[in-house]
Amino acid sequence: MQETSIHSSPPYLEHRFATQFGETVQFDHPLAASGMGARVSGIDLCSPLRSAQVDLLLDTLSHARLLTIAGQDLERFSLTAFERFANHWGAPVAHPSNFLRGGKPAQQDSESDGVVKFLPYADRRVAVADTVLPGQVTCLPHESPAVLVATNLLGQDDRKEFRLKDGGTWHTDIEYEPLPIYVSMFLAHHVPVARDTPNGQWVKPPVDAGPAPYFPGSDDELMTLRKRLPLNGETAFADTAAAFAALPLEEQAKLEAVQVRRRLNAEDEGWLAPLVRMDPRSDVKSLHSPLWASRPGVRPPVEVDGMTPAESRDFLEGLEKYVLQREFRYDHVHTPGDVTIWNNYMSLHTSPPIKIGIKHPDDARLLYRLSCKGAPSLVLPRDDDPAWVTKHIPGGYRSPESIVGAAS
Repeated sequence: MQETSIHSSPPYLEHRFATQFGETVQFDHPLAASGMGARVSGIDLCSPLRSAQVDLLLDTLSHARLLTIAGQDLERFSLTAFERFANHWGAPVAHPSNFLRGGKPAQQDSESDGVVKFLPYADRRVAVADTVLPGQVTCLPHESPAVLVATNLLGQDDRKEFRLKDGGTWHTDIEYEPLPIYVSMFLAHHVPVARDTPNGQWVKPPVDAGPAPYFPGSDDELMTLRKRLPLNGETAFADTAAAFAALPLEEQAKLEAVQVRRRLNAEDEGWLAPLVRMDPRSDVKSLHSPLWASRPGVRPPVEVDGMTPAESRDFLEGLEKYVLQREFRYDHVHTPGDVTIWNNYMSLHTSPPIKIGIKHPDDARLLYRLSCKGAPSLVLPRDDDPAWVTKHIPGGYRSPESIVGAAS
């Protein structure tokens, strides 16, 4: 194993937090054995940030790969303020669940250049979340197509009987477009309480139902790693920066030469993208989405340039098995009011098994997610070139002046 400094943040970061945000700010890093994760308490995101404060937060994420800014007051911190904050990290992207592309749900196989139609909140499937536990759990008000509601508060058809829904597949967010997502972030609103299972956790370990939702044919060790998910509503992460740093230098050099072909749809020609990326702030290198099939049945599998489809699968599944090892794994516990940001170029993540058909607010899991593309911006509003927005942001979405203010 190669000795690296990836397990610790630069010593000056904690001093900078005290300088920029005050002596009462608490800084904790790392949160995982791999060196992933930092948690900062004592920062109020309801107020606009100064450019030097934004710069510090960007530097912290570039080293830690995941950053939680804890304890936002949900009586004051609106989704408008959340989206304003997200604009510092990149241009917020409308989530595919919130729009149609070419007349079809954008999350499924669809035209690469189809006309985008944003759905009002009332027409989105998640709008029924407000009817599940009325008067007890309600979504924060919003209309923005950039806000994804991640919840187990589903509609009447899903509430006929209690059941356990399997967790998701390991992935990075929207890596299948020519310009991938840079960061994603959650605002936690409600989290489940471990209260009624014999193992003292929120859910029992799911019964093995075979390879689903993955394609069949992967070896048993990889399938075991994929399905070893947290049981209390946490989000599971894999630290691909630490995984890359732990490789011998000769192996790192080989991987840095690898290009992968990604496609939005199976019939697309696709484009080549690097497997290894370097963070421009920290110079930390990482494996960007080293997965063969992160969305089975939704997006086509990846091909490695110069390899056959079968060779590509063998190669990438070997990397996936490596990065999902316990030493690179971090299960992040959500706390209401926490804003948790992660770098998609330096990590993988997946959702946990969840209870469906719940009858009690202690079983509610409700988070809001925003994802951003492009370069960070120390000041708002952003100054993105209109041609860039048209090319890379579905539907040309931009946060309105009511969120980010007017250009000076």
